[in-house]
Amino acid sequence: MSSSEEGPATTTTDLRSELAEITAAAGWDRRIDDRVDIYLRGQTRVRVIWRGDDAISGASRFQEDNLETYSRDLDTVKGWLAR
Repeated sequence: MSSSEEGPATTTTDLRSELAEITAAAGWDRRIDDRVDIYLRGQTRVRVIWRGDDAISGASRFQEDNLETYSRDLDTVKGWLAR
């Protein structure tokens, strides 16, 4: 019974919220538009499209409004936002 009680406690934070916390600490501004999160810092913009709160459909990184790269890998997106 205690195992089932521990399960929900460990999954209270979804990946979308986790990424929002990490980016806020790194100085990124975040705008939310339905299932899209837009992170802004200086001339850099990262647009993340979410499929639920625990998986991304894809993300784009823009520098000075020019598309630099696209990825469907969350770890890659986290790397962009860690810079």
